[in-house]
Formats: sequence, C-alpha cells, structure tokens
Amino acid sequence: MNRNLLAVLPLAALLLTSGIATRAVAHGDEPHGDHDAAHGGFVMMYQDLHFEVTAVAGGGVQLYFTDAARSELPAATVSDVAVEIESAGKPIETVAMGISAGGDFWEGASSPLTDSDAIVRVGFLYAGKPLLLDVPASSLLQADTAPAADAAAPAAGHDGH
Repeated sequence: MNRNLLAVLPLAALLLTSGIATRAVAHGDEPHGDHDAAHGGFVMMYQDLHFEVTAVAGGGVQLYFTDAARSELPAATVSDVAVEIESAGKPIETVAMGISAGGDFWEGASSPLTDSDAIVRVGFLYAGKPLLLDVPASSLLQADTAPAADAAAPAAGHDGH
C-alpha cells in the first residue's frame, strides 16, 4: 500500500470510538484484562483484537497481534498494513510494511524514531474493516525505554471493560 493512508482508510476509524487501551493494569483473568506490552511497544485494541506497535531502536516499526486473552495471532490476521511517520518540518515518511519471515508480525524499515512530537500513523484491514490510528511517538519512545516490568500506566478505557 503506497498511497497516503488518509486517502485509503477513513478518518472515522482513527477514533476507534469503541475505545483504545494503552498499557494497563490487568483485570484478573478476564478477557481484555492484560494490556502489557510484550514487545516493549504501545498496546491498543479493537473488538477482540489487541495490537502492539513498536519502534525499533535502530529504525523500523513492528506490529504484533493477539486475541482477547492475549494469545499470539499470525500477522495474516490483518491485511493491507500501512505505516507513516509524520514529524514537524519533514516530509511524511512512508514505511513499507511486510510480514516477518516467521509470519508472526508485520515489520518495516524506517529512520530511527527520535522526535517525541512525531506521529506514527498505522492503518490496516481487520475482518474487512479499515482501522486507522495515530500513535504519539512519545508513547513508543517511553515504552522503548521503560523497564519490562513496568505496566502500571493508567488505562485509557477499552471496549466495554
């Protein structure tokens, strides 16, 4: 997908009006209770799909998927993944995404993410429906430098829980 994300996926999906959850304190063993970032990224969800966006320290973006109970899902769970990085004063960087050799996540090479004010725009199709969201680079940079055991960020609310 080489076209501008805004031209391909509807902006309405950006809001994910059913709710977005960040790394959150678990609600016991109930589905959707675990929002720990298994790969050091930023976790969100839509319906029963959890997805984690990570920024690779040397440059690059990765996208992982899990189900409601946080069991890993193959990258092919979604299609048409597109990522852009928008930083003030610079042209938008399009990140060519592809499924990893093991088939377990999407990945793409990019310039190293260093601007905490940048936006990482992620879009994909899930169950035939387009999703588009903006992830503040500051969330990815904080996640990248946070200790692995740190999952005490406050919840932003999520899909009815």
